[in-house]
Amino acid sequence: MGWLKVLNGNEEEKFFWHPSSPDEVRKAGEKFAGYLRQGFIACKISDDGRTGIQITEFDREAEEIFMLGLADGG
Repeated sequence: MGWLKVLNGNEEEKFFWHPSSPDEVRKAGEKFAGYLRQGFIACKISDDGRTGIQITEFDREAEEIFMLGLADGG
């Protein structure tokens, strides 16, 4: 099972999918694409859980994907 975690300021959303479920994969991919269009940055977490690799396409086989919203600076 994979999961997509979206961090946006103080808000956090999580979406889960099973790679064997086309409907779940489609929905997670749509969420991923929608957040990318909004300017979020996506990182796939490596298998050892220690490093993140920036991605621009949804990876249905990823175990963990984090998406980070850009915060307003000041």
